[in-house]
Amino acid sequence: MEFKYLFFWMLAGYFSGAIPWSLICSKLISGMDPRNVGDKNPGATNAWKVGGWVVGMSSLILDVGKGLVPISIVFYLFDTPFSNDFTSTMYLCALCCAPIVGHAWSPILKFRGGKALAVSWGVWIALTTGGALPVGMIVLLMMHLFQNNHALTVTACLVFFGLIFAVFGSNYLKLFWILNFVIVVFKLRGDYIPFFVMRPWIRKFTQRFV
Repeated sequence: MEFKYLFFWMLAGYFSGAIPWSLICSKLISGMDPRNVGDKNPGATNAWKVGGWVVGMSSLILDVGKGLVPISIVFYLFDTPFSNDFTSTMYLCALCCAPIVGHAWSPILKFRGGKALAVSWGVWIALTTGGALPVGMIVLLMMHLFQNNHALTVTACLVFFGLIFAVFGSNYLKLFWILNFVIVVFKLRGDYIPFFVMRPWIRKFTQRFV
């Protein structure tokens, strides 16, 4: 891929990621701002809180699409994957990180974006030809079933994506996994305490044996 095309698709990915769909859906459907509830994050979780499942699911699907669509288009148009050489690895990592960086530091929101789980999931779905979709759903379900720390749930998803798809994959997948992990953990850095919060049903269940 020539540099001019790379630069164009990096910009396209960045500005795709920068669109604050959760904020847009919340204001259009419910007339409320998701940044006024919960952790003040302009993401799908707070959109769900202010507008219910319709707003929440709409926001989630569109946020996933911000990562899925541009990366899928690039793979379709340019018949990737590229080779494992250094240059191709850097190119692909830059392309894959662009929507995530756009979401996390959106110029539309004065560079105060979301925490990048949904858009990261979309990128991984594109990179794995859909394989990350069921993996993400299973990890999200299991983590939310047993504990209540959203940051821990997000981190677990990325760990499983890496273990299943990146560790034995191409060089660009390994490097992208590391960069993606660093970005998301940085955005979640204030949310890990308390680290593990059990669901009430688990506490009630364990009390029977104490």
